[in-house]
Order: sequence, then C-alpha cells, then structure tokens
Amino acid sequence: MASFLPNEPLHKPSMIILGIFGYHNKVSSSDIQEYTLTPILQELGRVPDIVLLPSEGHSSIYVGDWAESLHIKTQVFQSDWARNGKVAQRIRDEHMQKECTHALVYLSNRSDRLDKYAESLAKKGKIVFTSSSNQTLQMLTCSEPQVAMPEPLKKASTSARKSSKGTVQMLLKFQTTK
Repeated sequence: MASFLPNEPLHKPSMIILGIFGYHNKVSSSDIQEYTLTPILQELGRVPDIVLLPSEGHSSIYVGDWAESLHIKTQVFQSDWARNGKVAQRIRDEHMQKECTHALVYLSNRSDRLDKYAESLAKKGKIVFTSSSNQTLQMLTCSEPQVAMPEPLKKASTSARKSSKGTVQMLLKFQTTK
C-alpha cells in the first residue's frame, strides 16, 4: 500500500469539476449542504469550477441551487430513456465521469452498483466522496493513487478495506453529527 509522506508534493488540479452520481430523494436541502457539500468544500479548500448534475433526483435540484448560490457553473446531463432504454442512466454517467475530476456518489441501500462505480472512479484517479442515506460522508482512493491526497485529508481518520476485486481502498470518515 502506498504511503503518504509529509514532504510529498501535492497534486492540485487546476480545475475542479465535480460530478454528482446517484441521488437521494428523502433528504432536505439543508442536510445536503451541512452534511455533504460543506465538508467536501472544507477538504477541497475551494469551490468547484463546474458541477455536473444528473437530471433526476431531489438531491440534484438541491446541489444545483447550492451551486447557483455560489456562482458555480453547472451542466445537467439527461438520460435518454427513449433511445437507450435500461442503460440510459449508465450511458449518461459514463459521459459525466469522462469530464469530472472529482465525484460525489450518493450510495443506494437497494443495490451495490454505485459502491462499485465509486471504486472504479477512484481506480481511475478521481477523488471520490460517497454519501450514504444516513449522511455518512467518506472518501475513496486507491492504494496506489494516481492523484496525491490533499493535505487536509491526510488528517482524517482512516481505515482500509478490501473490495470484491481485491484492491485496497482507503475510506476516510468525516465526523458529522445530527
């Protein structure tokens, strides 16, 4: 497993393009801001340059309103259900992931598809935050990251786990209280 040394140079992307994947419908705008977006901003150290949003879900509306209030550009991606059928959402997500440098993935209680998707984004060198329905925010990174972890994230509590594919990822838990 790669280690992070204090004197290691940090890679700071020139642009932060935050892609939003998945959605939560049973959450309020203030909860998303307080327990998800504010901690992400604190870790990034600045606002994203662009936020990429799916067209579905209440959380997309709330994130879009939040971005607008901070004068952050947004781009909404539609799923073409008529043309692509069942795979429309996955096609839309693939377009978004090609453009984003960072990702926020809202996990689902019904399926582990988004968990696996978050892991694949981390393996591609993206900085990935996951949010579960209980407002737990975590950061995934590969054991051999292509992007160095920002300084504030080194101070977060860490634990390692092995994914179903056998790769180790670091989960950084951010303390949130309701």
